[in-house]
Amino acid sequence: MLLHFNGFHGTSLSSAKKIVSSNYESSIGDDEWLGNGVYFFVDGISSKPDEQAKKWSIVQAWDKHKKTYKYKNYCVINSEIQVEEDDYLDLTKEEGVEILSYLSECFEKKLRKLNKRFKPIDGLLINLARDEGILPIEVVKGNFYIKFAKERIKNITLRTANCTICTVYEPTKNITSSNIIEIGNIKDETE
Repeated sequence: MLLHFNGFHGTSLSSAKKIVSSNYESSIGDDEWLGNGVYFFVDGISSKPDEQAKKWSIVQAWDKHKKTYKYKNYCVINSEIQVEEDDYLDLTKEEGVEILSYLSECFEKKLRKLNKRFKPIDGLLINLARDEGILPIEVVKGNFYIKFAKERIKNITLRTANCTICTVYEPTKNITSSNIIEIGNIKDETE
């Protein structure tokens, strides 16, 4: 069965224009929430993933060292995502969590050598499993706690997830369309 859903991606206006004309570039690194891929806010814990994408683009604009914004205009892109059910991992469900637990057992020795204890390793596990062909998935979804501007300014950290995000590993295959749905001035939102 083919699954369809909307993903919302927050970024700068200049990056959004590049994305719409030539598709996304993946975020790369074992510290990424769900491994190497393109990230979206989706319906789940929150019914306002588009608003969360906007907040994310604003918080990502802030350069804490220079105490200024790296870009003036934020942008929200709505992308249509499709994936075969067999190529989809849902970490918001018990079955998905069991798969992730199984992966942590499979890579126990490797993780010990990498000394990643006490750090979130979800993304690392997924990268390892995809690299070794154990987990042939194209899209994954999970619930996470993300600090937006208010939480960062007030230094609020919760364990309770506030967002549902999904990662697309094959953007040219799984993203069927992308449209800019909101453009705004960061100063208008922060002052």
